[in-house]
Amino acid sequence: MRIAPLSPDDFTDEQKALVGDWHHLNFSRVLVQHPGMYRVFLPFLDKLIRGSTLPARDREILCIRTLALGGDVYEGHHHVSIARKAGMTEAEIEAARSGGAGLSQFDQCLVRAAEDLVRSQRVSDPTWACLAERYSREQLMEAVFLVGCYTIMAMITRSFGMEVEQDPETHQRLAKLREYT
Repeated sequence: MRIAPLSPDDFTDEQKALVGDWHHLNFSRVLVQHPGMYRVFLPFLDKLIRGSTLPARDREILCIRTLALGGDVYEGHHHVSIARKAGMTEAEIEAARSGGAGLSQFDQCLVRAAEDLVRSQRVSDPTWACLAERYSREQLMEAVFLVGCYTIMAMITRSFGMEVEQDPETHQRLAKLREYT
């Protein structure tokens, strides 16, 4: 661990206000140590997750594949729970993580989109055409923003050495806070 989570007891008033109910999450307790970045990054992340126009299942396929490509463990762990809530089976989650074998044709298109963006920072023309059959212009843009954001998330969690919360009570609190899927 390179940047240890700050204890909520040590939060400044500004940090308390920024973190709110998410004080038990290591991600919040690490990132809030740079309040300026927290203030900018978290609304962007929130818009891409809770404010997304992408179907929840599609969003999770993009997140899970992106995080796997980035070698992330922390966010990947959290997105397994979110993916389950979005209706994905364990087999589908594993397929999204490992490259898409066994998923539907469109789900494989989502996996390829994440792979294209992570590997070459551009969605290939065939993959773009596949996505465009189902997505609006806004959704096409969101898919790119989402993969970009979760590439950054993998960089953050791995570089800072974030560890998955081990306390079962924390997982119960998270389940209550995540009213989104």
